[in-house]
Amino acid sequence: MENVKAIVSQNLLRLRKENNLTQAELARRINYSDKAISRWEAGEVVPDLETIYALSEVFDVPVSQITEARSKGADENRGKELGQKILSQIFLCCEIWLIFTVLFVYIKLTKQINVWQLFVWGVPSCMLVLWFFNRKEKANLLLFIYSTAFVWSFTTCVYLHLIESNPWYMFFIGLPAQGLLIIRYLFNYKQNLRGIRLSRRTKKRQRGA
Repeated sequence: MENVKAIVSQNLLRLRKENNLTQAELARRINYSDKAISRWEAGEVVPDLETIYALSEVFDVPVSQITEARSKGADENRGKELGQKILSQIFLCCEIWLIFTVLFVYIKLTKQINVWQLFVWGVPSCMLVLWFFNRKEKANLLLFIYSTAFVWSFTTCVYLHLIESNPWYMFFIGLPAQGLLIIRYLFNYKQNLRGIRLSRRTKKRQRGA
């Protein structure tokens, strides 16, 4: 039983950190207290089967990744999965640029119009795709960069389509949006730091016991 407690506690701690969740955030998602999460991660008790299923849904992993010890090749498999995820994102971005390129060539050949703004629209489209793939990483710096790039590239695209009237004041719209993104990132970052501190205290208690 002690071995099972240790396995579950290690897996829960690892999965929570990989998903950038604090103990309080995880507790809210499954309607438990953060003290319960702390006890599970400390190996004091094991959550019941129904709760383990709920945790697997939150982490989007099979139940076996919570209840079973990690094999030696787990890190290698995780590296492969990460590589496949990055490649799929690059592939989708290439598809987006291909679509805009085909549209540009088609309009140029059929209507003799140089709609070069289509290439600019590829930037916010790609940023939106990258944001979608990384949306679960709440305090991820890359997610913040993708969101920022989307806000300003989207505003730029709209401005370029209305450039004849020179609506430069449109960029003021991006300022409050950027402010909200910064506040959200800093808030999530502080929450993650708090979670890391709590996990360190839990480890110290485990070592002291």
